[in-house]
Amino acid sequence: MQSIRKSLWAVLAVSLLVGACTKDEQNVAPTDDNEAITTAILSLTNTANTQEIVTATIENLNTTPDFTKATLNLKANATYSGGIQLYDKTQVPTLDATLEIREKANEHLFVYTPSTSSLLTVTVTDKDTNPAPGPYPLGLTFTLKAGTAATGKLKVQLRHQPNAKDGTATPGTDDLNVDFPVVIGQ
Repeated sequence: MQSIRKSLWAVLAVSLLVGACTKDEQNVAPTDDNEAITTAILSLTNTANTQEIVTATIENLNTTPDFTKATLNLKANATYSGGIQLYDKTQVPTLDATLEIREKANEHLFVYTPSTSSLLTVTVTDKDTNPAPGPYPLGLTFTLKAGTAATGKLKVQLRHQPNAKDGTATPGTDDLNVDFPVVIGQ
């Protein structure tokens, strides 16, 4: 009987230790994870002709990207007002990641980089609410000035910069890094 009690106490002690270890593992400090993005949509409106709307979409960014609807077909020397929308279609219902980025504007920065400087000029038009020396650019909205007839690419990066945003692309990691093909016609 004595040996059974000792065995029960030993089992109880081990159970408590295992439970304590599991509890400690669950108390890890939360992290500020990158956004999950499966779909990126650029929408542009010609400022001289608001009936001309250009949309480019890249799907399946989490697996094998689909570029079949990704080309930006622009008019030479035209100026466009633009915006970007991001979604996570792995969620049910689909998660509009754009809303979360807007809510966490002080942690995000969109960087738009044309393959050559003569192809496009992109100017971010919205800002976050970071205190001085901010506010800093955000990039959910922008203007885009097309150059002369040419082809190239527009790299779109969403930089995730919690506690590090300084208005430059350097700090942080990429939530999104994708190239949209660009065709500028006459």
